[in-house]
Amino acid sequence: MIEAQRADTIALIEADDRDVVDRIARRLGYDVVVAEGHGHSVAVLSRWTIVESINHALLEPEAPRSMVEVQVRTPSGVKFSIFALHMHPRAAESDEQIRLKQTAALMRITHALRTAGTPHVLMGDFNANSPIQRIDISACKPKTQAAYHANGGHIPRRVIENLLDHGYVDTLHAIHNDAAATMTSFTTHEPGQRVDYVFTFGLDRAGIKDAWIVRDRLATFASDHYPVGAEIHA
Repeated sequence: MIEAQRADTIALIEADDRDVVDRIARRLGYDVVVAEGHGHSVAVLSRWTIVESINHALLEPEAPRSMVEVQVRTPSGVKFSIFALHMHPRAAESDEQIRLKQTAALMRITHALRTAGTPHVLMGDFNANSPIQRIDISACKPKTQAAYHANGGHIPRRVIENLLDHGYVDTLHAIHNDAAATMTSFTTHEPGQRVDYVFTFGLDRAGIKDAWIVRDRLATFASDHYPVGAEIHA
């Protein structure tokens, strides 16, 4: 599944078996960083040299449960920052409050980049829903349906709204416009939501060439999330 994407840089969420990650990286010829978090790890694999990495999850108490920043050097010699992250799960209002605290920590971490207008990418499992999303609650897993009813008939949207308010661009929405509202990534067997994203900051929207969710049969059995991707020209 990973090889078929032919990606320059890949984020793996819940990359908890280091031997497996290293074996994938060796087989595909990627540089790799694995960052332990609180309960799970994330990994970044890149065809380009990873020149620096920071495990923010272990440095910032309120950061996402797993979060690594890597700086890669592109073939043209440009250094570019990519953040791979995994936020708190579940759909109750109390869970959204935890994610909002994690988002606030994320904004503190990226403040210098945003203030300088430095292009960068956020990607991973945000466990959060977009304000544009039209959610078919009947297609969601039972725990999400239970949270929906406990919340009074809604799923929280404030985390993604906060990111958009800070200038981040949802690549899938940028490419597919209104159609993105019904595209889903989770779960592969009860696909009622989109909680996985690639966000850009500081890039002209014309630099977002494509964005997608892989929904073929192989993807259905590779993970409980469908892979998401984007083609970006910085």
